[in-house]
Amino acid sequence: MPSTQQLIIWRKKAANRIHQLITSYTGEELQPTDSHADTLLRRLSNLPQRPSDRAPYKGSFPDVSISVGRVKTANRLKQLVINIKGDSLQLQDGWVDDALRSLLTLPPRGGNPPYADLIPATSLPSISSNQLLEMAIYADPNRVKRLYPHLLLAMAEYDITTPLRETHFLSQLIHESGSFNYVEEIDPGDYLEGRTDIGNTQRGDGRRYKGRGLIQITGRTNYEACGQDLGVDLINNPVLLKNDDLACLSAGWFWQKNDLNEYADADDVEMVTRIINGGLNGFAERQKYLAIAKEVLRA
Repeated sequence: MPSTQQLIIWRKKAANRIHQLITSYTGEELQPTDSHADTLLRRLSNLPQRPSDRAPYKGSFPDVSISVGRVKTANRLKQLVINIKGDSLQLQDGWVDDALRSLLTLPPRGGNPPYADLIPATSLPSISSNQLLEMAIYADPNRVKRLYPHLLLAMAEYDITTPLRETHFLSQLIHESGSFNYVEEIDPGDYLEGRTDIGNTQRGDGRRYKGRGLIQITGRTNYEACGQDLGVDLINNPVLLKNDDLACLSAGWFWQKNDLNEYADADDVEMVTRIINGGLNGFAERQKYLAIAKEVLRA
């Protein structure tokens, strides 16, 4: 039986793969994948089977073209798969595995559990909560205890699993969050009002989409992209980024989106800092935390 963390990673990876496979076609001509996608959407949405005389997507999105229905279905499936509930395998996991096999034209699953034959198992980083406290010297132990499992999950999911990647990631988070004590920018966010470069085009966007999460996701554009990839509506519920799980996962999402593993592999703390911060604010402190992290993890 897979661990809860492994199951979460499997669902996320399956959701991403399904989204990729469905949207790989862009034309208006129906493909075999469209039928598989429509069937899975109906099953996960507890809807009846598609009538034989109705084309895929028309039941869920009747007034759009095939290409638009395909994208809408792929986006909705991504959210539904990521948000399958339960700490153990569910009936829905079997549906997802079956659909993924159909999309990949693979033989039926047989007697093995869902996902196991399709997606390699992921190992969690071997970092203890005590080591986190050694790195984050001003951290609240109770808060670190809460964040700890979600941090490991985010690091595993986004391949932050080598000593250099781990030390760069954690040291930047420690600086950005004040030793894990803050998951929301202290400033009310008025200075972000009207920042169209980050998508703040509507009145109130500055406060609504100010920095949140352990790496301070900022701006309507980033909230929308992050929410879409994490399967959460952050546009209408931006404060969800303060939750322990999303505060960690959003940091991993930002790290991967900006290819920061590449710079961590090169031990380039300056470039990592510039991408996260937009400059070199607090650079000396970031270097200090990186040195501490390397000592603690023997990187």
